Amino acid sequence: MDIILSTEGVDLLECDLLVVGFFRDERPLKGSAGWVDWRLNGMLSRFLMEGRLTGDWQETTLIPSQGRVVPRMLLLVGLGAVREYSYLRLRELLPFLLDTIKKLNTSNVCLSFPFQESYHVDCGKLAGVVLEGIGDCLDLNQYSFDEEWIRGLRVFFSEGEEQFSEVLLGVQTAQSILKERLKIRVFAPSERREQTILSQR
Repeated sequence: MDIILSTEGVDLLECDLLVVGFFRDERPLKGSAGWVDWRLNGMLSRFLMEGRLTGDWQETTLIPSQGRVVPRMLLLVGLGAVREYSYLRLRELLPFLLDTIKKLNTSNVCLSFPFQESYHVDCGKLAGVVLEGIGDCLDLNQYSFDEEWIRGLRVFFSEGEEQFSEVLLGVQTAQSILKERLKIRVFAPSERREQTILSQR
């Protein structure tokens, strides 16, 4: 599995599918969901007002990006209530989400979920938890994905310049934890990675 880290915005990544999580009870939309909504001229907000989008747990809505962001398709994933959001809850979502992504016939995907102090979720640990959750899926037989497909995934994380070092550390931690079960190659802008490694010495 390849992990591609970037300091670009999620709207600028050259991947097939951008997955964005959002809550049932947080309006206006924040984080990546809010940014994508802005890039789509408020389309997501209109869907919410019309009841075509709710944010309920495991709700999935696939829409074409219409060229307003670089990823070809957008998958909006409901995370339920803000107060229920946690690392464990996100890990529970991974088998369902991977199954959905596999059915869309893509393996080139950017994952972006909410993080900030008010959620008690930081982006570094979040990235690690997501990867560990993907690793857990290797042992599940009731879904349509298989081991070969999981190993061939290209997963992008891009939460901006300020979060880069934190996300890299979370990914490296998961890489170490999963090394016996899943080979993970990490690709990052070389100058940023070198700076991070130097700062950790």
